[in-house]
Amino acid sequence: MNARLSSLAGASLCALALATPAVADAPAGYYDSLEGKTGVALKKAVKAIVRKHTVISYGDATWNAFRKTDVRVVNGKECWWDMYSSNNVAVSSGHPGMNIEHSVANSWWGGTKNDAYKDIVHLNPSDKDGNSRKSNYPLTELSKCSWTNGVVNVGSPKSGQGGGSSNGFEPHDDYKGDFARTYMYMFVVYDDINWGRTSGGQNVEWMFTASPFELKPWAKELLLRWSANDAVSQKERDRNDGVYSQQKNRNPFIDLPDLADYIWGSKAGEPYHVDGAHEPDPGPVDPDPIDPDPVDPDPVDPSPEDPALVPGTYVLVASQSDIRAGESYLILGSDSHVAMTLEQNKEKTYFEPTETIVINDGVIEKAPSDAALITLETLGDGYALKASDLGGNVKGYLFSSANKTINLTDYSTTKGVKAKLTYSAQGVSVVYGPTVSSGAGALYYNKSARRFTTYTSSGQERLDFYRKVKDASGIEDMTDEDDSVMVEVWGNNILVPDGAEIYDLNGRRLASGENLARGIYIVSSPAFSKCVKVMIK
Repeated sequence: MNARLSSLAGASLCALALATPAVADAPAGYYDSLEGKTGVALKKAVKAIVRKHTVISYGDATWNAFRKTDVRVVNGKECWWDMYSSNNVAVSSGHPGMNIEHSVANSWWGGTKNDAYKDIVHLNPSDKDGNSRKSNYPLTELSKCSWTNGVVNVGSPKSGQGGGSSNGFEPHDDYKGDFARTYMYMFVVYDDINWGRTSGGQNVEWMFTASPFELKPWAKELLLRWSANDAVSQKERDRNDGVYSQQKNRNPFIDLPDLADYIWGSKAGEPYHVDGAHEPDPGPVDPDPIDPDPVDPDPVDPSPEDPALVPGTYVLVASQSDIRAGESYLILGSDSHVAMTLEQNKEKTYFEPTETIVINDGVIEKAPSDAALITLETLGDGYALKASDLGGNVKGYLFSSANKTINLTDYSTTKGVKAKLTYSAQGVSVVYGPTVSSGAGALYYNKSARRFTTYTSSGQERLDFYRKVKDASGIEDMTDEDDSVMVEVWGNNILVPDGAEIYDLNGRRLASGENLARGIYIVSSPAFSKCVKVMIK
């Protein structure tokens, strides 16, 4: 079921019906030849299974195949599933403004129109602009983002990544595992083609060495980590079945998620067993034998060993979806690790900083007593930033109407209160006015002058936001009470009423309830008397 799920359309169905969707498996015996193989022999056996397949002509036939692999329903309309933008282009309209994108750049083997060029495992319907911006850059994590459409991110690779390329492509978090498993497939199945040359002859061995053909250490680590952190989704399973219906082969790294670890990871050299457990570790078994639910060890009561889940701690904002109305944040200088206070100079043009804060793995366990707590309220197409002390005493709203001036006002409607908040790899941008240069500027931290204020030009220290983790005491298990029947679970999808929001156990709001990994999720809505806990099995 690939629909975007936003409402029940008046349906009142029991939320305890945690059905498992029907998913087509690989044919019986498809992977039998992998049994007991190790190392190079295992890799060759994988290639032998999937290399021979039905080759689909590139072009119209590809788009016809996409109808089986890359279509989802949005508001009752079939749309192309584009992993390079958030656009919803109707299948019935053709594919205006879209390309057939090679997720593994075809220039890496000189653009030859071979089987790799036509293999739909790594071909996707793509927004033209996202495709163009992504170019033939290697997959990386970015230290600096120079362009984004919210799904495709392009910029400077992190230190140690990129293989010498000055640019990298970082996909949306929801698709990192998808891309990693696709790259693994391509690098195993087509290890014998002429990799390493663009059509102009320039060497582009960023992620691998061409002779012998091997993944570079940084690329191997990245692909394994992305594959482990972003588990196989229902979208991938459905797509794999669609690929098999068209090409008569499958991506083994989707069917057998642990296979990569036996080829490149910590289990390399160990025999692979086809009848082994090929699902991610579900976590510890419930130690409480009295609790009748052995797969739910009360995860909403976080362990002190995981400070990211402890109410009252502050967790680093890591995506645009972490910025949302109703949540409260500390604002820090990204390098200096000092938070903004509500103490101002006499002219009331800047806020002073706290002392340096101890941060452990993106978590602040204790905020300085003089730190300002900023709560976001929706204001037009931006936010009003309501400022309180840590005791919850509201002091006013931040506003700026001139360069190098930040102050407090009592009213959220006052001109200069609205700010645009945008996340990037560099931090969070808080802009007052249409743009940084044409408005009052963006909020920065001036390290040398020790002040938080607005500037119309860059050069100051960017900001990190740390979200306060809320107390989860109001969360309840799903029962037959009125709130729970407003939520429905279909396989890996959660259907919720209009206006409801879905969160993971790290407190991050999800873009939709579609194609979720196994685990526990929290549904919140103004229509509920309390939050509802949902399990995807």
